[in-house]
Amino acid sequence: MNDTQTNLDLRQLRTQAKELLKAVRGGDAEAFARARPYFSRNDDFSLVSAQLVIARENGFSSWLELRRATGEEKRPDRLSEMFDAVDALDLERVRSLLRASPNLAGCWRKTDYGGWESVLHVAAKRGSLEIAAALVEAGAEVYAVRQSDYPPVFEARFSGNPELVEYLLAASAERDNGQPPTYGCGIDIVCASRLGMLDRVEMHLTRDPFAVYRRGCIGKTVLHWPAHNGYVDVVEELIRAGAVVDADEIGLYGGKPLHWAAEYSPSTLRSLLHHGADPNSRNLMKGEFEGYTPLHMCARQREECLENALLLLEAGAVLEAKDARGQTPLDVARTNGREQMVEYLAAQ
Repeated sequence: MNDTQTNLDLRQLRTQAKELLKAVRGGDAEAFARARPYFSRNDDFSLVSAQLVIARENGFSSWLELRRATGEEKRPDRLSEMFDAVDALDLERVRSLLRASPNLAGCWRKTDYGGWESVLHVAAKRGSLEIAAALVEAGAEVYAVRQSDYPPVFEARFSGNPELVEYLLAASAERDNGQPPTYGCGIDIVCASRLGMLDRVEMHLTRDPFAVYRRGCIGKTVLHWPAHNGYVDVVEELIRAGAVVDADEIGLYGGKPLHWAAEYSPSTLRSLLHHGADPNSRNLMKGEFEGYTPLHMCARQREECLENALLLLEAGAVLEAKDARGQTPLDVARTNGREQMVEYLAAQ
């Protein structure tokens, strides 16, 4: 142990980790530069991620190793050690821990945003096929679904490792025996449609044509997320299969698929309008968006998608329509500081 390591103060290090987390999430370029060697995305940067960065900056491979060096870590915490090993992409340590305690393959932890994630979620997020395979072989639940409705394969899709995605899809299909929620397809149809996985959507529809009417945990239909994310091929396939274009999301945000498409995606907005979606439909959900038309939703977005506004107006959207608070789309744009949208709508 060197002199720097002997002078470590665990409380101070914890504070540094929290400060780093706050800075990264706040968009601080210097903080993100510190994190970039270990984490390529800042949207999933957590307190555990920040702790790993602090540990590495102080010459340790993991937060657990750093804690032990301070003399304040007296007893091994196997669960924390497993998550630390996965965060650090330490395959040999993961295997060693699994040999000693195979049940660690199924462990979960509380996240700093109040939810939960399994160790397989973390491995998928970090993009490690080898660690994910070690966990699955040791008994990890392949399609573990946390509060936000996302299984590990969802995290893997954003990790940049397509081989990991295919592995988890195959492992899930092998284990679920054709039962809900994946029905032998490796991923549920709502999640597949959100990720633009047309082949998996088609697989679901071939096996069960009524799959087109399934909903996710917050009441979204199979159309809402692909409409939002711009997957026009998925939207077209679902509509051909009988998806209801004006169905409401009934659990959290409300709105029809057209409301969701109006935020970002001209291609799916155009498709939904072509298939009869009502440009003056209303969000019926009580709350922030009550009474919104798709044009209201378009008007409040940071991206200021003027093409969507044009498409909606050409389709017959009423510029003077008022939401539950009595605001028009122009009012909403002004309230949210969308200057380009204000200028565009005011000129109509």
